[in-house]
Amino acid sequence: MSVPLTEVLASSVLAVGAPVVVGGGAAVEQARVRWVHSSEVLEIAPLLSGGELLLTGGSALLALKPAAQSEYIWSLSNRRIAAIAVQTAGTGRRLPSELVAAADEAALPLIELRQVVPFVEVAESVNRRIVSGQVTALQLADSLSQALTERIASSGALLGPLVALIAETMGVYVRVVDTRGAVLASAGQEPGEGAHGPDTELAVGGIGAARLELIGDRDADDELLETVLARVRSIVALALAQQHRPSLARLAEDELLRLIDAGGGGDRLLELSQAAGIPPEQPLVMAVVRRPVDRSADIEQRARTALPSALLAVDGDWVDILMTLPPGAGSQDRERVLAVLREAVTPRGLTGALGPTAPTIRQAAYSLAEARATWRIGRSSKWTDAIHDASDFLVERMAERSLSRGAVDAIVEESIGELIRLDQRNGGELVRTLDVWITTGCNATEAAELLFLERQSLHKRLRRIFSALGGDPRGRGKLGALAFAVKLVRGNAQLRDDARP
Repeated sequence: MSVPLTEVLASSVLAVGAPVVVGGGAAVEQARVRWVHSSEVLEIAPLLSGGELLLTGGSALLALKPAAQSEYIWSLSNRRIAAIAVQTAGTGRRLPSELVAAADEAALPLIELRQVVPFVEVAESVNRRIVSGQVTALQLADSLSQALTERIASSGALLGPLVALIAETMGVYVRVVDTRGAVLASAGQEPGEGAHGPDTELAVGGIGAARLELIGDRDADDELLETVLARVRSIVALALAQQHRPSLARLAEDELLRLIDAGGGGDRLLELSQAAGIPPEQPLVMAVVRRPVDRSADIEQRARTALPSALLAVDGDWVDILMTLPPGAGSQDRERVLAVLREAVTPRGLTGALGPTAPTIRQAAYSLAEARATWRIGRSSKWTDAIHDASDFLVERMAERSLSRGAVDAIVEESIGELIRLDQRNGGELVRTLDVWITTGCNATEAAELLFLERQSLHKRLRRIFSALGGDPRGRGKLGALAFAVKLVRGNAQLRDDARP
């Protein structure tokens, strides 16, 4: 359990120290304290596990050079502690601006204690409250677990009544959703905007068959819900096994998608493929759809209705989709799948991506990985498709896979370096204009429409672009290189740094 940092700051025991948040203030409202710890050790970060409020006298910290102070702050931020409080009482000093700037940049609340406060009393008071909350949560979880057991004894292992009892006791919306997104049971008031809560896998026969979700309103205590979830999951899984035991083929399909997601292969992949009714040599394509914030199952159902032969699995925030293609499938078959996916997803305002065609099941993991990379790159681009197509981002994907940052910088500099600098000096959109013009096949009319420009204005831009490029690139074999360079600049690929000798 934890308590909000704002409540700790307002507590009487810490108020004695006249606490003032001097850095990282934007993160205070969301920060929660899992434990209070005091230490003067500068190498404390590896010993922390996250959520701590670290109290320090600051003498050793303030004796460091500014660069070392910043490194100290970042080491704590990387451990995801809740906040650090430095006591400056009696020193006549304020925390240096470099330390405050580092806290702001790292989004780590930095608190200055301007009066003396006994660290032991703060730790005892706050930690006692945290432990008390943990005990209360465990007692509630045990009580609910006992009530569920009694309900099974009196009424049988029925999934619906168990879910209803959890919802009534916790005051949250509860549902059990299978791996394909179908709601097997639900109870409680459906959540509104800002709803949140934890979920956990329910296994049948050692294989994940569904998820149990507890969704509360904005003020719901996720840690309390997680404690309860850990205690009741096995009971709900028992009822699930009694009523919704999946077929062997269904289990094989789900396990196949899990193996693909993990990048697995070998004989196991072929065995699961055959058990799921997919010939190992049949071409296929993988897609991903980002689940909505409220974790609605509607997208899974819409995708299943639109693609009845597809395999779907929920993987955290993603819905993974496997779609087989006809033997010898060509670009038209893939375009059909892309169109159906877009039709299913667009009305819901969701986004996703279609990966490259996998000639056999052995390349499915690659198609899935590239679909996720395509979604990330596509979302950071200015294209507004609901489902991004991996083939539209081939350059960016291959750059991430094969090119170093140094190689990309060299390609960009030689191709369009002067154009980029011209854009930087004048604040224009010449690089974007070049990108749209090339993408439309050098069609000035279409490019002008996409850029919301008059044709005359577009031609004026093109003259400036051609001047920076050393002339009109058409008919000179330069368009390919320019298109490549522009995609590298505007594609937001995550490039690796050059290996250091």
